[in-house]
Amino acid sequence: MPETPLRCAMLALNSVGYRSLALGYLRAYAESDRKLAGRVAFQTLDLEVGLDPWWVAWRVLGLEPDVLGISVTCWNARAVYDVCRLVGAVRPECAIVLGGPEVGPIAAEVLAGHPEVHAVVRGEGEVTFAELLRAICAGGKAWRVDGLCVRKGQEIVSTPDRGLIEDLDSIPSPHLAGLIEALDGGAYLETYRGCPHRCAYCFEGKGYGRIRSFSDARIAAEIDALAGAPHVGSFSFIDPVFNLTPERLRTLCGMLVPHAAAGLRLHTIEVDIERIDDESAGLLRDAGVASVETGPQTVGKAALETCHRPFHADRFARGVEALRGAGISCECDLIVGIPGDDAYDFLAGLRLCLSLDPGVVQSSTLHVLPGTELWERAAELGLEFDREPPHEVIATSGVTFRDLRRAEVLASAVQRAYRARL
Repeated sequence: MPETPLRCAMLALNSVGYRSLALGYLRAYAESDRKLAGRVAFQTLDLEVGLDPWWVAWRVLGLEPDVLGISVTCWNARAVYDVCRLVGAVRPECAIVLGGPEVGPIAAEVLAGHPEVHAVVRGEGEVTFAELLRAICAGGKAWRVDGLCVRKGQEIVSTPDRGLIEDLDSIPSPHLAGLIEALDGGAYLETYRGCPHRCAYCFEGKGYGRIRSFSDARIAAEIDALAGAPHVGSFSFIDPVFNLTPERLRTLCGMLVPHAAAGLRLHTIEVDIERIDDESAGLLRDAGVASVETGPQTVGKAALETCHRPFHADRFARGVEALRGAGISCECDLIVGIPGDDAYDFLAGLRLCLSLDPGVVQSSTLHVLPGTELWERAAELGLEFDREPPHEVIATSGVTFRDLRRAEVLASAVQRAYRARL
């Protein structure tokens, strides 16, 4: 009699209008694993973070999963934990597996605090998750799989770290495999993993050590697939720096130009704006870039030093000017509550951004994310923050709780006024 396939539900709680690239990668890799062929049946639930967790749990339980895999970020974690608690209460035999930047760096803490969760994937998840499914199909012993924090009876066990995936093309493309619904403005592509920067507040690139790229052929095929998808007039890239090198910028823009000529647009990409000149701004314009997102995050000298961020105001201003001359809107980001800043530093950053008239000025409150340097050095830096996700800063050694809230209100008012300008 044929073996009944393991039912694996994969859940993402996304921002409105987006689909999870992370789950697409995990499923595409697992479905390509010959040892799992015919042994696992996958179902993806790409839902929105604002939904009632009870309703989400109802959707999950309707699939009667044996395994539930969930991608967790700081902004969906509370809803995810609610769903896990409900699913665990109704279907305790379901193995709940979490992964993502919110849980990987604090995996043991997550398992200790959430008894319904069976395992947490640390780091890159594609190979680890596939091997975990193999172990479950074979009857257990997940503690033999590298890259996990897992329960072994009453004990929480951390297995050895897993090495990085050397050949990123070994991960099948979820776009080319048809595993992600292509939504207009809500589709993402990734061309490399890692980050050239090591900002103390950011988890991007932590643990990667170096940048690894997908092949040009793979990237071109994915661009063609999204550009040819029905009703898709725009998409974006999740690369932390789109203009990683001049050569790579020219290559990517060359792939995009024919589609841009047909009307396709990139609604937002992240750039190192201090390396943008008239030539690179022109390349971005011809590639269909509608807007870019960039710093400065802060202009305070002490905060820049604490966060290991270089900043040159003249280069920054020239980059904004070059983009504006090419007809590209620039979203200048500021962060309220970076250690080392006081209220005057934040106001100086706000004044600088407004003086450049970039198109969009926006601010956010610092999130002290697990796995980042600020998380590890919070006590040393006098940084008080909420240990519960999304880990917003409460106060710093230089700014009180009350003054941080005042800065948030001021920034919100200024942003609205700037957007409403004639």
